[in-house]
Amino acid sequence: REAWNAREAGAALAGEWSELFEAYRAKYPELAAEFERRIAGELPPDYAKLSAEALAAIVAKGETIASRKASQNALDALAPHIPELLGGSADLAPSNLTMWKGCSPVRDAGGNYLNYGVREFGMAAIMNGLLLHGGLRPYGGTFLMFSEYARNAIRMAALMKINPIYV
Repeated sequence: REAWNAREAGAALAGEWSELFEAYRAKYPELAAEFERRIAGELPPDYAKLSAEALAAIVAKGETIASRKASQNALDALAPHIPELLGGSADLAPSNLTMWKGCSPVRDAGGNYLNYGVREFGMAAIMNGLLLHGGLRPYGGTFLMFSEYARNAIRMAALMKINPIYV
């Protein structure tokens, strides 16, 4: 049991982290608050107002469009205001319209859109891990038929009671 007991070491590391974060908070209060908001999974404070305005604008147009186009319109309207949103698609972005006007591919240390390739299971499993870690709000898209490949990861998300956004 002692060989596996990491309570003391973990508590010491957590204490060090807390001290470092408090110093960071003192130096950068706005960034620290944003970090805490994202880790807590809270939406930006103005999200309700922005989403109501976006919905009103869409309803005013009165368009009859495909649901995937409506999804892209929603992303175009809301994603610029949700900096933690991280999208992706299993090699079908031109068809399922999961890319939005301001998205950019994840390369090295930047971007907000993952090109998963033909990997529905990998996409769903990565989304689960990102959501469990915290700080990011992942969404990913494929066609319903191909969600069969992701079934186990989608099932795990349901069992863990987490909610990545499946498009």
